[in-house]
Amino acid sequence: MNRYRQRKKRRRRRIILILVIIAVLAAFVVPYCLEPGVPVLMYHCVSEEPRSGDENLYCRPDQLVEQFDYLKREGYTTLFAEEYEQAYDVKKPIILTFDDGYEDCYTELYPLLKKYDFKATIFMVGEYIDKKGYLSSEQIREMAKSGYVSVQSHTAHHVNLADMSADELDAEFRASCASLAKITGKNVTVLSYPGGYFNDEVLRQAKRYFTYGYAIDTNKYSKDNHYEISRGGVFRNTTLEAYERAIETYSESRIVRDWLKLYYKIFD
Repeated sequence: MNRYRQRKKRRRRRIILILVIIAVLAAFVVPYCLEPGVPVLMYHCVSEEPRSGDENLYCRPDQLVEQFDYLKREGYTTLFAEEYEQAYDVKKPIILTFDDGYEDCYTELYPLLKKYDFKATIFMVGEYIDKKGYLSSEQIREMAKSGYVSVQSHTAHHVNLADMSADELDAEFRASCASLAKITGKNVTVLSYPGGYFNDEVLRQAKRYFTYGYAIDTNKYSKDNHYEISRGGVFRNTTLEAYERAIETYSESRIVRDWLKLYYKIFD
């Protein structure tokens, strides 16, 4: 009789232990699987006539209007790159980023941002400021004060950061932050890695200067992921259908998003 009771107690303890393990796993796994993604889009230029060799980087103005119409119609809220964590408290967030700092960000993009009441982040290369085809100091200053544009770092010289030493990275980040802060009067807190290239040393140095680091297609979506934030590219050959599908996919919970990526990879 005693042996029967002992076996029964051991069985009960095993069941309790299993339930505790399941509960602990659920506390971590379920939120991980259900955590939503924040769609972050990477643009470059907006022009009807692209420069030779860079054609696919240039979205047409009417293409951007079509995309903005969709975002407005679907009720998306645009946020600055430095508002990444806040995006997780917004129902339908989206972050629009424009790399390099082409002049058409002022002539084409800026009027549309004011028209649609949208926000966008321009990742500016320090040495491109005031050069032909790129933003001038005056244009940067005006947009930064408008409330529609955040101007952040795309480094000082648009270099492959992964090939640089710690001292070179330090100098690159310091120069970029200083040149932009001097023009905008605001702290520079966000970095976009040129070409999406980074390594452990780049991340280590970036954390000394920036709050967030944006890359390309890392497929890492998390409120706690500050330095490998994933961006999806928007190009001249991006159809509206592909644009809509990408945003919807990026917005899904992690488990749904991973399934959709697998589905599209197999069946598209």
